[in-house]
Amino acid sequence: MQTTVESTTLNRLTEILTQEVYQCRKLLELTVLGRDILAGNDPDEITALLKKLETWMLELKVLASARTALMSKLAQAFNIPPPKLNLRKLADLVPEPFAPSFREFGKQLKSLAQQIQSAQLDNAYITQRAIDYVNTTLRVLVGAHNTFRYSEELNQNQSNHIHTLA
Repeated sequence: MQTTVESTTLNRLTEILTQEVYQCRKLLELTVLGRDILAGNDPDEITALLKKLETWMLELKVLASARTALMSKLAQAFNIPPPKLNLRKLADLVPEPFAPSFREFGKQLKSLAQQIQSAQLDNAYITQRAIDYVNTTLRVLVGAHNTFRYSEELNQNQSNHIHTLA
């Protein structure tokens, strides 16, 4: 790989990683914000949040595809199988100023991924509790309705029985 192409590729990878870190931070922010929205009862806010999350996820997928393509190109240049090349290994292979920034990007992305996963688990718990609450409420309402209907049937049967006695 020529030095200019390598430098251009590494600069482009740096740009993509910078965007990915930014997008992951925004995704984390939205995911954490989601706790309050999910705990609320406004379906419009929940829908708006889901649309924002979907948009950020799509943008992250585009960036990940671009990063993967560049990493494959670099893996080929360094004669390494693409699945074996990660940011840490790439940092060991490239010159300054790229090496430390790739190590830092790797740390940041790993940390953000863990934080996002944790926030998503919290949101899943809140969502599950909300579903459990709705199901319990429905069971109580259906049970009360059935009890009321059964009570009405008993009253009608007693009334019919009284009319037949009279």
